Amino acid sequence: MASDSALSGQSAVVVGGSSGIGLATARALVAQGATVTIVGRSADRLAKACETLGSQISTASVDCTDESATAAFFESIQNLDHLVISLAGGAALGPFTEVPVQGVRETFDGKFWPYFIAMHHGAKQLSEKGTITLVTGASAIAATPATASLGAVNGALEGMIKTLAVELAPRRINAVSPGLTDTEAWSRIPDDIREGMYAQSASDTPAGRIGQPEDVANAVMACVQNGFLTGLVLPCDGGKRLV
Repeated sequence: MASDSALSGQSAVVVGGSSGIGLATARALVAQGATVTIVGRSADRLAKACETLGSQISTASVDCTDESATAAFFESIQNLDHLVISLAGGAALGPFTEVPVQGVRETFDGKFWPYFIAMHHGAKQLSEKGTITLVTGASAIAATPATASLGAVNGALEGMIKTLAVELAPRRINAVSPGLTDTEAWSRIPDDIREGMYAQSASDTPAGRIGQPEDVANAVMACVQNGFLTGLVLPCDGGKRLV
C-alpha cells in the first residue's frame, strides 16, 4: 500500500484512528511508509479499520479516559515518532444559561481529559524530533451560539500548543482545527437534517463545500512532515472562519 517512503522507519500512534479523520490520517501515514498503531475503544471499529488498512497497522483497545491503561499502553511503545489524537467526544450544546453545568463537565471529561492524558503519557515516549498533532475544532474561534462548552474544550486544548512547542522542543507540537467535516460522527442525525446542514454550511464557505476526512488528514500530514512547523493551530475549514 505504501507508495512513498518519506516516513519509512518511523512509528506513529493515532488515538481515535478507527474511524473518520483518525482513520484517514492512519491511511495517509501508512502511505508514507510509517509503522502505525491505531488506538480506539471499540473492538469492532478497530477490526474494521484493520480490514481497510491491512496488515501494515496494529491496533490497541484503550480508553484514554483511563489514565492507568493509557500510561501502560504508551510504556509498551518502544519508539514513538508521531502522535496524532483525533477524538470526537460528546458535547453539551444549547443556550449558555440553560446548559447544565454537569453537562459541561461531561463535555470536558469526554474530550479534554482523554487528549490531555494521551499527550501527557505519549510525550514521555516521543523521540527527540518527534511530533504531536491534535485534531481540535473550529468551535474554539467560531463564536457560534449554543456551542460555548465545545468551544471551551477545543480552546483549552489549543491553548496548550504554543507552551508545549517551546517546552518540549525540539519536538514539534501542532493542532489542526477542522470546520464541518463529513464523518460518521454526524450519522446519528436524520439524513434530511444532516444534508440540509451540510448544504447550508457549504453555501456559506468560500471553498463551496464541507470538509472530508482526507482534507483534515492532509493538514495533519503537513504538521507531521514539515519540520519547520511548530506551535501552530492550522485551520482546515474551507475559509469558513473568514465569513
